[in-house]
Amino acid sequence: MDNFVRDWCFLLVVAVLTSALVRPAVAREPLTGPQVKRSERAVIKVVSRTPTTEVHDVASRDAQVRILVEKTTPAVGVVILFAGGRGATMISPEGRIGQLAGNFLIRSRHLLWAQGLTTVVFDAPSDNEDDLRWIHDSEEFAADVGAVIRHLRKELKLPIWLIGTSRGTVAIANAASRLQKDKPDGVVFSATLFESGRFSDVFEFDLEKIALPVLIVHHRADACEVTPPGRVPTFRERLKAAQPLKVLWYEGGTPIGKPCRARHYHGFNTIEEQVIADVAAWIKKPAP
Repeated sequence: MDNFVRDWCFLLVVAVLTSALVRPAVAREPLTGPQVKRSERAVIKVVSRTPTTEVHDVASRDAQVRILVEKTTPAVGVVILFAGGRGATMISPEGRIGQLAGNFLIRSRHLLWAQGLTTVVFDAPSDNEDDLRWIHDSEEFAADVGAVIRHLRKELKLPIWLIGTSRGTVAIANAASRLQKDKPDGVVFSATLFESGRFSDVFEFDLEKIALPVLIVHHRADACEVTPPGRVPTFRERLKAAQPLKVLWYEGGTPIGKPCRARHYHGFNTIEEQVIADVAAWIKKPAP
């Protein structure tokens, strides 16, 4: 009887873990309706909000990359935002963010608008809509980012920067180190992921090839085990071709929740206004 109970409990645990890890794929809802327009590179749906908000499905490879474009007027530049965690923001055809809305960059978009920056929330390619951690380090993902940059340059005709936070810094390190023709005008690393664990980290890329303006933003009290502040000097040293290169350190704020969550020091909780103002000022006028 004891063996039977033990075996039954084991099978139950396996079933629960399997159901949690293996989630059925849900097809992304396409952009349809009278507000939709089509271009050579994308399908675009205009959403009635302020600032002017659009959902774009950008063609890349044999897939479409969904992005949320929020245009401020007048705009001096465009920032493409890469959230941490799984990375996929699950943007609906109506422009609603279904996942990671509390992420440092995602929740701070209004602060970027106030600085004259149009924001673009990067969601995911249609062939991997749920979890970008598996593809952040791939050539295909870098190509997806390049396709979005190429599309936005044609649509908006403004300088384009990549900003990543936490695991989103892996995404921008990949793109910045690989892209040549469709590279961004600069990159901003926020709460950079230095320790890989199960997935990739920024040190796995050819950082020496990033010949762009680079800004590194980090909190001195960041207690997340994969973003230790002590690794910033090594990261900076690897960025040999970056010009100009700057590190901004922060202190203070109000930590809430676990150390790797978006409302702890890791996500610059309650000091967002200062951090975003500094980032925007540097993007407008990069200097060592």
